[in-house]
Amino acid sequence: MRRPTRRTVLTIAALPVALALALGASSQRLVDRWWPTFPNEQLAAAADGSVRLSDTLDDAKGTHPRVVTMRFTSLERVSDYQEAAGAKTLPATVPADQTLWRLTLHFAADPRTVLGACEVQVRDADGRQYSPGVGDAVEDVSEFTSCTPPGAAGPMAALSTDGPDQSFDPRPAEYDRRYHLLMPSGVRPDNVRVWFDTPLYAEFDVTEP
Repeated sequence: MRRPTRRTVLTIAALPVALALALGASSQRLVDRWWPTFPNEQLAAAADGSVRLSDTLDDAKGTHPRVVTMRFTSLERVSDYQEAAGAKTLPATVPADQTLWRLTLHFAADPRTVLGACEVQVRDADGRQYSPGVGDAVEDVSEFTSCTPPGAAGPMAALSTDGPDQSFDPRPAEYDRRYHLLMPSGVRPDNVRVWFDTPLYAEFDVTEP
């Protein structure tokens, strides 16, 4: 059996490095191609700090305009869970190495607008990302990301072309939306990002809580 030459060995050894470099160079292209809704275009903020998203949403029945204004309201450490102002306050058992935070965002949109799915993240100065969730800290609560009020989502995207329009719970024109997050103790939030199913995202700076 013919033994591999020194040149062959070196070539094989270099393949992982070349592959890593190629993947690194093309990573953004891969993201843009295979994950087109990855947030990569920041929306400009108005003088009052609010951010306006104006785009379109596609569903089975066509393309619909979507205009929504977002504003950061507060981010604070808390020791309990309250879904919305005036709602029942629930006790929270927070692990010793974690901190419970309550994020409040304000939204304004025509009640007839289909908003669609959204994502909300708290980020620290190093870019580490934290999504809403309380784990087992609050009994019988499943925190999930939504940019509509609990129980008042408004119109939903159509799933078929021939089906009837879906009924929905009316959504107010303006409202506050609360999120609860468990984060490791010592984390210092730097900004909050919000985006829907497009590359456009809103980013709000967080002042020292």
